[in-house]
Formats: sequence, C-alpha cells, structure tokens
Amino acid sequence: MMAESAMILSRLTRSEELGGLRVEGEVLCTIVHCLRCAIDGELWASFSWRLGEVLEPICRLSENEHNCQVFAAEGACKLLISVLQMPECGEAITLAGHTPSSGGPHCIQALANMAEHPACRAGLMGVRV
Repeated sequence: MMAESAMILSRLTRSEELGGLRVEGEVLCTIVHCLRCAIDGELWASFSWRLGEVLEPICRLSENEHNCQVFAAEGACKLLISVLQMPECGEAITLAGHTPSSGGPHCIQALANMAEHPACRAGLMGVRV
C-alpha cells in the first residue's frame, strides 16, 4: 500500500520538487519488487503489475539521491537494463514480455540518475544493450 502511494505521489509531484521526494528504503525495495513482478509477469499482492505503472515512478523517484542509493543497492539497474532489452510495444495495452513505448526513456533517465552509485556501476559491468 505504501509503495503504491509513493508511486502515485511521484506522479503528482512537480518535476522541480522531485529531488526533495525522499522515500523510506523499505518502500523503495517494494517498488523494485513490483518492477521484478512486472518484468516476470507475476502476480503480487493480488495485483498484476505492468511496466508502464512502475517505470515512470522509478524514473521520477530516482531524482532523489537517497532513493537512487536504495534503488541501486536493490538491483534496479540490472532490471532496468533488462527492460531496455525487451521489444517495444506501441499498443494501448502492453503485451507480455514487451515494454511500453514510454518505457525506454524512463529507464534511461533512471539509469543516468543512478549511474554514479557503485552498486549500479557494478551491476552494469559487461552489460550489452
């Protein structure tokens, strides 16, 4: 519930205020778990998570330094790279195993925000896109 609220709040926060939107580490860990579920097509908390619902909030929340550290430590960088390797879907409803057309830019921005963190750099070593 708190993770979903944080994702909604990130969408409602003005861009220039995102740097101050610090979220509890446990909530960010749950958001990364939601991303894993969206990638794997798994139900979690009786909900079928979709990439489009998770990628934008991760991108927006990664504007905060603390949030970046937690995301990087939880392996979000590798997960975002795996999303970039998926085929893109321009349909209104994203097909399983595909990323929405807006997903790539969100992944790239989040990765750019996390790139200075050692956990993210270590996770990206040897990755090919």
